[in-house]
Amino acid sequence: CSYLQDSTAGSPKKEESQKDVLESAHASPQPRLSGHPTERGCLVRGVFYGWNPNHGQFLPGPQSYLPVEDVNNSDCWLHIRLYYCDVLVKEVTTRTAEGCRITTSAMPANSEHLYGPSCMEQIKFPSPQVLSGHGHVACMTDVLGQLLPHLERGVLLWVAPEGVFMKRQCQGRVYWNGPLAPHKNWPNKLEREKTYKLLDTQQYMQQVREYLSNGQLMPQYQIYLCFGEEYPTRAGDPFQKLIMAHVEPVFARELFHHAQRLRPTLLCNSPQPCAPGTSSHVLHVLKQLCQP
Repeated sequence: CSYLQDSTAGSPKKEESQKDVLESAHASPQPRLSGHPTERGCLVRGVFYGWNPNHGQFLPGPQSYLPVEDVNNSDCWLHIRLYYCDVLVKEVTTRTAEGCRITTSAMPANSEHLYGPSCMEQIKFPSPQVLSGHGHVACMTDVLGQLLPHLERGVLLWVAPEGVFMKRQCQGRVYWNGPLAPHKNWPNKLEREKTYKLLDTQQYMQQVREYLSNGQLMPQYQIYLCFGEEYPTRAGDPFQKLIMAHVEPVFARELFHHAQRLRPTLLCNSPQPCAPGTSSHVLHVLKQLCQP
């Protein structure tokens, strides 16, 4: 079988292949901050609109953020695109503070102890037949049909004040790349039932600040998930993967896009930069980031 799958829970480690042992040595480290917002008993609000650069250090706790009453709910949104063999097969923006699950099937009733909070938005992988009209990749439907059943229970994604988090629950292996990935040219494996931080809010804000200052390095906020195949790989290796998910926290994307448009005006200390569609919250944060 061409895809990778972890052994079932309770199986002895000696059943793992030598290759898997090598991969595990390069798995992504478990973060210091973990737990779904509902597990911590808090509702996520004001991730960046209420951010204050004068409070908190590099890895802050929730108290480093000052919520505002008229916070834009998009702070918690995630823009997700699913690809089969580089073909876009689904695009959705999640709109729940509890986050979402990318999975192959609907969550069974009364199963929160296994699947997580029932209020999470469910994003289902489409049938492999969606590729039937796509020429050279249409022949991959059988392979996709073999891989997808191993992605039952899927992966959980959510936004918290500290950043973007994920937990893998499916049996099929999942690899990733993004702002906090330990390797850029070596597979980053996500272990089952561990919570990972994929983007750090304070670090991202610092990147936006530096971008506003010198306009050179682009802030990094895109997150890539690869299901069943090692990812990323060495430069020059074929990039096309069977199943990929591209994840963007909406707050980070919008802040960067507005920073691109407003940077020249902000650096001139104009009292009211002219940029249609820019909310007062975004403008307030960008002005703070421009301060020396």
